[in-house]
Amino acid sequence: MSPAVLFDLDGTLVSFNFDVKGSRQALLEELSRRGFDVSGFNLTLPTQDILDGAMSQVADGRVERDFAPVRAALYSILDAFELEGSQKSVPFGDTLETLQELARRGVRLAVVTNSGRTATIALLKRHDLLGCFEFVLTRDDVERLKPDPDGLMKALAMLSLPASDAIFVGDSVLDIQAAKRAGLKVISVATGNYTAEKLRAGGADTVIGRMSELPEVI
Repeated sequence: MSPAVLFDLDGTLVSFNFDVKGSRQALLEELSRRGFDVSGFNLTLPTQDILDGAMSQVADGRVERDFAPVRAALYSILDAFELEGSQKSVPFGDTLETLQELARRGVRLAVVTNSGRTATIALLKRHDLLGCFEFVLTRDDVERLKPDPDGLMKALAMLSLPASDAIFVGDSVLDIQAAKRAGLKVISVATGNYTAEKLRAGGADTVIGRMSELPEVI
């Protein structure tokens, strides 16, 4: 039994209702309004790649702006999309039971999500899940989003555990990439936007069909 399990949120613990393409379109429109060249961006780019592309335009002088307020504006856009989507999100039927079983076995639990703190905490509180976790890390707590490993590395530091003593559970290929970069084993649950086949192809160590399978595979 692993001493700690870190969880993604949307699509993993709760149903996925975030408008990914709509949010990225809104980010690109905001960047364009602020003078950034978005011709090289598209709606399939991860949010972190969009941020990186915009930051590079500031770094090389193509856009003369302080990026901090730009990032804040982009995060505010994401907050609005997340709050709207979270109103429709509900925990999967076996989420709470699984978390309680892991806690009963002495496993330490935490959340690492690309979502912002406002929507994340509101969602977890609304469904009485917040108390299941030792802590929750959101994009507001880290420098870079998944697939970068920043959030997972910070979580390991907060747990005072090596990567070998923790597992990351997520529903996407981005989760797999982040976990691998952090040196974590990853269990993918095929309850989000990715099929089991795509998760295996993406490098998941184990793929499960539902959260209730988790206690027995870790």
